[in-house]
Amino acid sequence: MPPQGKPFFIAGRLIIQMDEDARLIRRYADGDDLAVEELVMKYQKRIYALAYRMTGNVEDSKDVTQKAFLQAFRNIRGFRMNSAFYTWLYRIAVNTCLNHMRKKDPATVEINESLCAVKGSTLSAMIDREEKFHLQKALMQLPERQKTAVILRAYEGLSVRETSEVMQCTEGAVKAHYHNGMKRIRTILRERGYGFES
Repeated sequence: MPPQGKPFFIAGRLIIQMDEDARLIRRYADGDDLAVEELVMKYQKRIYALAYRMTGNVEDSKDVTQKAFLQAFRNIRGFRMNSAFYTWLYRIAVNTCLNHMRKKDPATVEINESLCAVKGSTLSAMIDREEKFHLQKALMQLPERQKTAVILRAYEGLSVRETSEVMQCTEGAVKAHYHNGMKRIRTILRERGYGFES
């Protein structure tokens, strides 16, 4: 793991957040409930985006995000800080998503109005929305492990090592799930008349 307080890179972005997360966790452990709000504000958009990509449904994503944070903060005093907080939180969020989806009946991907409604006047904007919609549908057809690997690597920008920590599997397994998932997405999109490059 990156050392506490040292800068490191994720998907080309300089990250200096370990000390901040550790400080907030310690504050919460010492009884400062406002520290939780700061952690939620910091990560809620990322966890919601992850949940939406996993579930394909706005309401499910809201439920999963709330459940993931509740579970995280119920267990945060047991977080030993021997891994990055965000990978620990992602692991909880991914497991919460998978458990949530297993309890639901198989359903078609929600058609998000923001992707299908014609909000822009340009043809390129309409094509972009349609392509995103079909990409989301293709993503939802992947097996759980492939979908998780693709989301964490391609959308969230996690490294192979970080993804293996979240998924609790080997780096080799992450590479295989990601490769097979991307291959399947390309096949699905080609069948629908869309080219796609990983």
